[in-house]
Formats: sequence, structure tokens, C-alpha cells
Amino acid sequence: MSGEFPLDPAESAETPGPSHVPLTGEAPDALAPRGLHRRSAPVPVPGPGPPGSGRRPRGGPGVWVERSRRARMLPLGVALPAGLLLFAATSYAVLGAGADVVDRPVLSAVVRHRQAVLDGPVTFLTHASEIPLLVLAVLLALWLSWRDRSWQPPLLIGGASALAVAAATVAKEITDRTRPPARLWEITENGYCFPSRHAVTATAVLLVLAYVLAARAASRVARIALWSGAAVLSLLAGGSRVYLGVHWPTDVIGGLTLGTVVALLVISVHKLWETRRPGHSSQ
Repeated sequence: MSGEFPLDPAESAETPGPSHVPLTGEAPDALAPRGLHRRSAPVPVPGPGPPGSGRRPRGGPGVWVERSRRARMLPLGVALPAGLLLFAATSYAVLGAGADVVDRPVLSAVVRHRQAVLDGPVTFLTHASEIPLLVLAVLLALWLSWRDRSWQPPLLIGGASALAVAAATVAKEITDRTRPPARLWEITENGYCFPSRHAVTATAVLLVLAYVLAARAASRVARIALWSGAAVLSLLAGGSRVYLGVHWPTDVIGGLTLGTVVALLVISVHKLWETRRPGHSSQ
């Protein structure tokens, strides 16, 4: 063999070849495929503990979606019965003549402190809180419906308006309460007075309108402003009826409460429908 020296037989025996099998007690080759596989294998993780151990939540994603829906409905589920109870308590006081303890002194104080400069603006406010408000709300709802290609705004606002008028009319006929003495009136009115239909209508329409607009508001500040504005305008509409002497204070309290109940009922029905329709997102 030209220029090559043969390997020593002892050295050749000690040098492992590709088919070399390690002797007993010898460490396996770290670079062997099986060794690499064993080194890169994931560390076993203990499985989830038994139910109730706190390692994993019970139920699948559907359970948590349902819990999220219930959590969102909880405030409405509390506020609606509370409003009904308050209206029932006010009605009980009115029918039992217990409301006179509050109504007469408060109305007398308001009449004594009326200012002529406020008569015109308050009269305008009280007239605007019923028919004009309904017309403006429906027109705004129709515009939103056209813009968003959705039937929900007119249905919500129209439903709140119709339900408010119907609820106030039925309550008036049931309670059959007479208005304050005509000598205290600043405007002419007729019919029974509990609850104030102006207060019921204004509150229901303004709150549902705030709900519709808040769903389209871009910021939290805008949503707070919408809800606050609806509450303030509802109070002003109701207060104008007492200022003008055509309603007792408890008429307005009952009207504000019943209007809130109507709004909460409409909003609750809409939310329930939204959460149960196919393809609804849990967000």
C-alpha cells in the first residue's frame, strides 16, 4: 500500500464504528437519534386534579359564556323588581291617602317660590316632554335605522313610547286621583293625575334612547354623558309638572318610577333576545 500505514489491530478494535454497540455500563452516545429524542421530549405535566381541586374550571366554554350572560343581566334583574316595588309602594301611599303628608307641604312650598321669569321656560319644557319628544325620538330612531340598516332603533324606541303611554293611561284609570286645586295651576290640564304621564313618557323614551345611542358611542365618557343627560332631562320634565301646579309630587315620583320600569323592561327583553339569537358573540 503506497504511503499508508495499516492501523494497529488493537487500536482498530477499540475504535467503535457505525455499528458499534456500547459495552455494559457504558453511557449511550448523546448524539444518537434516540438519545436526542429522549433529551428533547417534553417534561411530563401532572394531569388535572379531581373535580373541585382548583386545577381547572368545571364545565366547558359554554358554561362560562352562560355565566357571562347571567352576570350582564344581573343589574337589570335587580333594578327591574326594585322599580316595581317602589312604584307599588308609591301607589299604595297614594291610594291610602298617606301621600298627603308629603304632597301638600311640598306643593305649597313650590308654588310660593315660583318665579315669573321661569314660567315660560318651564311651560315650554313640560309641553316638549311628551308629543314633541316622542316625534323627535322616533325620527332619530328612523335615521339610525337607515344609517345602520337595522330595525332595532325604531322598534326599541317605538315600543318604549307605546308601552309608556299605555301603562300611564291604565294606571291613571285605576287610581282615579284628582289633581291639585285649579287655583294653583299655571297651565290648563284635565283628567286624572297619578302617575304623571309626562314623567312616564319622558323617562321611558329618554332612557331607551340613551341605551340605543350608548351602544354606538365611541368612548366611556360619551356613554356616561348620554345616561346622565337622560336622567337629568327626565327629572326636569317631572319637576316641571309640580312647578306648574298640575301634579302632586308623588304623581311625579310614580311617573319617574313607572317610566324607569318601562325602560328597564324594554332593555331587558332586547338583551335577552340578543344573547339568545344564533351567532351572537359573548363579547
